[in-house]
Amino acid sequence: MKRFTITASTSLVAIAFAIAGCGGSAATTAPAAVSSSTQSAAPAASAAASASTDGQAAGATSQAGASSGGSVNDGIGHPVSVCDLLPVATVASVTGEPLTVAKEDDTADYKLYSCSYTSADGTSGVDVSVLALDAAAGFDSGMQADSSAKLISGLGDKAFAGILGVEALFGNVQITVSDLQSVDAAVTLIKTLQPKL
Repeated sequence: MKRFTITASTSLVAIAFAIAGCGGSAATTAPAAVSSSTQSAAPAASAAASASTDGQAAGATSQAGASSGGSVNDGIGHPVSVCDLLPVATVASVTGEPLTVAKEDDTADYKLYSCSYTSADGTSGVDVSVLALDAAAGFDSGMQADSSAKLISGLGDKAFAGILGVEALFGNVQITVSDLQSVDAAVTLIKTLQPKL
């Protein structure tokens, strides 16, 4: 009697796996007679197929993460050298300041890439940064927290000039130009840098 119960239970499990594996195919009824070797093979085959599918899905997810450079909140997917993309001569020309030194200052863990541009004597300076992780999530709260924020139209998805300078959002990438008095010059620098990212 115990053997019959175990065999019947195994058959029901095999049928349940078969129905679940079919997922809406036209053949959802179990065959009338199934041999005992098929009964023991069905759950094993189903489990192997499931493990294989799960492994392939995990591999695909892992490869997608690796190829995109990180999470879905990553707006670029690769490191950025702001100093190389926006040379000091360009920044000096746009700002009209005597800038001659460019120093990269990145925080790679936060996908924050920055370049500090200064004059040789250190009296003038402009900072340009690119934030490529969770930028969209923090942009609005940053703008709301800045009581001096003034919206700028025609720059990225959203942009404002505030206490830190000019900040512009492009998808999930934020570009900020700080320590520059001219909003127009900051906007020009952002428009020059953004297509190069």
